[in-house]
Amino acid sequence: MTLRDDILALIEERPGITDAEIVRMIPGAESRHQQVNARCRKLAEEGLIQRIKPSIGAITNLPLTSKLGTEGSPRPRGGEKPPPEGAVGGRPAEPPDGTIQAVAPTSINIEFFWQSVGEIQFLDETLHFPRLPARAGLYRIRLPVSRSVYVGETVNLQRRMQNYRRPGATQTTSVWVNDHLRNRLRDGELVLLETCTDAMTTTGTIRQGADLKSKIVRVMIEHAAILSEKQANWIPLNKAN
Repeated sequence: MTLRDDILALIEERPGITDAEIVRMIPGAESRHQQVNARCRKLAEEGLIQRIKPSIGAITNLPLTSKLGTEGSPRPRGGEKPPPEGAVGGRPAEPPDGTIQAVAPTSINIEFFWQSVGEIQFLDETLHFPRLPARAGLYRIRLPVSRSVYVGETVNLQRRMQNYRRPGATQTTSVWVNDHLRNRLRDGELVLLETCTDAMTTTGTIRQGADLKSKIVRVMIEHAAILSEKQANWIPLNKAN
């Protein structure tokens, strides 16, 4: 096999391999680093491989000659024309030298603030919640003895607590929360309620208040809060955690 064939075979076997790794794996190629680099660039120009340049680290080589087309798209059947470069389902458009520059990472910083609103109590076989505003936000139910916590989001905090107090038969999550809190309170466990009605997001250099009326924003903060609880060694009671 020629050096070109060896390089192609390695890229097929090890997608994402760098030029330096190819040099180390091909016998006698240690002194041919420039040749390996030149061959890889040529293969990219011929459309046989894809060279991706990350923001940090060395260029990696990916095959374009597998049974599936780029991005897993099936190759066209006989008589069919392949999609044009850059089209959805087609081969992505590439720079002339075959090197793709990786997109810079997106960074979003989230700040959210919890406020204690009191205890949840169990009186006369009924749950009693502290009075909450009828506004969008997040809530956190803490059980310090078992070090467990439930985090949720809602467009109306007041209505959500009413659902937990008297859940409908089809409100499976509310029924589960109601049963769990009743059992814990019957055992004498302390149950605390906290809410978050203010949050901030920073994207790049832009810091602004988070729109908690948006479910997408609330869910993003809810997931961040659950992760934060796990990192603090609390046990999230959310089913998906």
